[in-house]
Amino acid sequence: MPDDVATTRVVRSPQDPRAHASDRLRWASLPRELRDEIEATMEAHVVEEISVVSGFTPGMGSLLRLSTGEQVFLKAARTRDARECADLHRTEARIATRLPAAVPTPRFLWGHGDGDWIVLAYEAIDGYPPQTPWDPAVLARVLDTLDDLARIPGARQMSLPPAGPQLASASIGWGRILRDPPEHLSSLAPWAARRLSSLAELELGVLVACEGESIVHGDMRARNLTVTDDAVYVLDWPYAMRGAGWLDLGHLLVTVGAQGVDGVFDPPEVSVPDDGGTPVVTWDDAERAGAWLTAVFDDHPLGAEVHPGDLRSIVGGFAGFSMDVTRKPAPVSDPCRPTVALGQAVSALAWLEHLGL
Repeated sequence: MPDDVATTRVVRSPQDPRAHASDRLRWASLPRELRDEIEATMEAHVVEEISVVSGFTPGMGSLLRLSTGEQVFLKAARTRDARECADLHRTEARIATRLPAAVPTPRFLWGHGDGDWIVLAYEAIDGYPPQTPWDPAVLARVLDTLDDLARIPGARQMSLPPAGPQLASASIGWGRILRDPPEHLSSLAPWAARRLSSLAELELGVLVACEGESIVHGDMRARNLTVTDDAVYVLDWPYAMRGAGWLDLGHLLVTVGAQGVDGVFDPPEVSVPDDGGTPVVTWDDAERAGAWLTAVFDDHPLGAEVHPGDLRSIVGGFAGFSMDVTRKPAPVSDPCRPTVALGQAVSALAWLEHLGL
């Protein structure tokens, strides 16, 4: 390693699938000319890097300590090597520069793009992602933050795309499964296997259910949150939309169901063989989780006045999308995707079964 390159420490979360533990970009991986330009922008040298290798992106995600003593969180990706990741960063940059100041997210500092490399710099937050299974106290703070976020105006002024068309185009999983049901569906999700026609019809309601004027994050889950002693920050905004204020609440609760809540219910045990074998799900707490998800949503300020049909459409659409994903081979860039998707599918189905069709 050149002697002008900062030392690197690697941080892994034991609870997050390490999709890119070995090949995620580091500070030393960036071209010398790019490193020089970044340091010139920051008016400081990088003296230490903490690389966060958990997660699902091959791009750089590092906390940099500078010669001034300040810290910056840096994202970087190269179009030539990881076009999808680079394009997401470009979308995120456009949204980050327009987010209202009231949105609880790390402050965007600056960006660099040369047509190939894209670099984003954010203020460093001294926090931690929610642990899973969830701590009920941390979850309560996150749920309060979602209520605040949904009431911040400005989605239309930001020119965010409407959620309806985007989510409706993704919510076609049950229709696809109805036309070509997998052999193992009856063992994975017997309740759903007996109701494929009804589920396919249910997901058609997603387009109308999404209507609204709130800023919607679009990918609300533990790995996109950072918690400090006095605040909850929402990270990573490339999927932001304009829609119903309760969509992030519904999305988050499905992922919480798949991860479990300490002292309330255990998460499902999910296995998706790499060789295409039969997936296996074991979940003794499914009924308890479904009832808990329903109660938490109903008690939340954003869920209190949601039409039951709209909620069923969104939860059912999420379940179908996730179940359909489990049938596809895991991409090299995200080898854990089928397993995560199956956990979310059975979580959403447990909730939907409690809601009823």
